[in-house]
Amino acid sequence: MIKLRQKVSGCLRTLTGARQFCAIRSYLSTAAKHGLHFFEVLVLLAEGHPWMPETA
Repeated sequence: MIKLRQKVSGCLRTLTGARQFCAIRSYLSTAAKHGLHFFEVLVLLAEGHPWMPETA
């Protein structure tokens, strides 16, 4: 996914930006694996109620 991001935007301008992109992408990927839609998870995050996966 990071290579696709580089192709679309031309580059990742800073290391901080690359880390933030990877963190968000990882969060959305984990939510998708638990059957949640990315938009619902982003809305919860923006409202200050981040979704967290269940732990055993």
